[in-house]
Amino acid sequence: MRSVPFGRRTDDEGFTLIEVLVSLAVLSTAMAGLGTFYVNGALAVAQQRDQRQAAQVAAGALEQVRALEGSALLDGRGEAKVKAQWQELQSGPFKDEVTPYLDAMATPFDSVQGEYAYDPDAVGKGDNAPLPTATQKISAGGMAFEQRLLVSGCDVYPFAAKAAERDDCVRPLAVGDPKRPTDTTSILKYYRVVVLISWQHKSCPAARCAYVASTLVSRVKDNAVFSSKRPTPLIRMPFMRTFYRGRSDVSVYLKATGGNLPNTWSATNLPDGLVINAETGEVSGTPTRTGKWSFATTNTTIKVTESTPPEGVASKRSDTDADLNLVWEVVDPPTVTVPTATASRVGDAVRIQPVVTGGVGPFTYTVETSLPTGFVIDSKTGLITGTAARTFTTTIIATDANDVAGRVTHTHTVLDPLTVQAIPSQRIAVASTFTLNTVAAGGDGMYTYAASGLPAELRIGSSTGVISGSPVLIAGRYLPTITVTDGRGSTVSTTFELLVTSASGLAFTSPAAQVDSVLGAQVTLPVTTNAATVGANGVKVTVVGLPAGTSWQNGQDTIFGAPSLAGTYTVTLTAVSSNPVETVIYTFVWRVS
Repeated sequence: MRSVPFGRRTDDEGFTLIEVLVSLAVLSTAMAGLGTFYVNGALAVAQQRDQRQAAQVAAGALEQVRALEGSALLDGRGEAKVKAQWQELQSGPFKDEVTPYLDAMATPFDSVQGEYAYDPDAVGKGDNAPLPTATQKISAGGMAFEQRLLVSGCDVYPFAAKAAERDDCVRPLAVGDPKRPTDTTSILKYYRVVVLISWQHKSCPAARCAYVASTLVSRVKDNAVFSSKRPTPLIRMPFMRTFYRGRSDVSVYLKATGGNLPNTWSATNLPDGLVINAETGEVSGTPTRTGKWSFATTNTTIKVTESTPPEGVASKRSDTDADLNLVWEVVDPPTVTVPTATASRVGDAVRIQPVVTGGVGPFTYTVETSLPTGFVIDSKTGLITGTAARTFTTTIIATDANDVAGRVTHTHTVLDPLTVQAIPSQRIAVASTFTLNTVAAGGDGMYTYAASGLPAELRIGSSTGVISGSPVLIAGRYLPTITVTDGRGSTVSTTFELLVTSASGLAFTSPAAQVDSVLGAQVTLPVTTNAATVGANGVKVTVVGLPAGTSWQNGQDTIFGAPSLAGTYTVTLTAVSSNPVETVIYTFVWRVS
């Protein structure tokens, strides 16, 4: 019989030990994963069961709330207990769950429209109120729950400017707020009751779970008495709003009491582009012309008519707005401009003042894109101030009293520093013409050129910077200074050497082109010419531009003295000979330090 090596199997003798061990390892891994799956699944099922049970507890609490009249919701809830409960929910472990509700409710212990959301007679009380301020322990479905009931006011504004805000019960607007309707009868007043159910379960953050529900209960007592005889229709004072030419996002809702419903609305001489909805009384549209319309000035009339007359009355009853003194106003939307382009140099103080036309003041100013560091905008005037280091662009927004905005995008330019190109040393022969272009850059580009120290025959174009003129007749060394000024008053200068040479003429041989000396130190500076070499007689020298404390020693051909003021001086020597008659000029720089 043929032997089989260890670890190898024949075709029909089963599995090796290694294969069996690998299979067991794979099965163990799979079973471990299934165990985690089953545990997590069980936790999820338990959490869903707990949430359903919490929802049932909350529903029971809401049913108890709805069984009470609105005026009874605050009974027994004293100020101190209400304040403690509110603050505990604002900062407690469930603040994320309840904050959206609290933000839409009046703070119960602060007066809003003269109302408080607590019982002033229940001083120090609240734990045993119909809606207790204390946390209640509740057992349901084998689970332990905690229940908290919070009560405060909120308002619904059916005629709010934005359609999205007309259905929400929000924090009441203070008396005097421009967004609050002047017709207070259009405001729907409610109490919002928030029910917070909490319990412990390890699947929730910090093992604390929460379920929140709420309901609204009217806080206005209903004293209506049914009557089959409805009074004559009467138009109520509406919340009037300003319309904007070319915009269709504004409307005014007219309401009426009385009349056999449904009432029908009509209007005459409304502003161009506006119409009234016969069923709802909404005045809307896209105005095409600005101005003011009223019954007194344009015979603009709103009329409401009942559907059928009362029994025994021949004609339908109606009412008009003639006694309400309504004014329908259409204005242009706000338009923002910055009157002129603005520019500055690096480090300059900047003031940018936008101007608004149209709209209804007062305006609030903001910017859409952040201003550079160091810049601020005055929210009341729109003035932007700061110190600019770079060019920037921003969008300025002006929002009027009715939340209608205009905007303008403005670029403030920070100018590059003003510069003038250095001029190398120039050399021409006496009696020659001379032309030179001055090159400036930076600044605002509105350059004015000036020059000093040029030969008498030369001039500089104030707008072109071109130096030109007639032939230069006096030889010598000149140090002209060219100054460039831009339209914002920035200046920059450059000095260059202009040598006007004569092959055989009179010339200075000293001093050097630059002389340096110490403040207060005595100086003897020889001044010499080549008069003896060229045969010039009767040479007289004059000097201008010497430092204080020094003087020209005529007859000694020297400059003598002790400079008393530090600085850089441009000194000009002029030599004139009598035979032959000839003039030469020499300019040098004397630095005293």
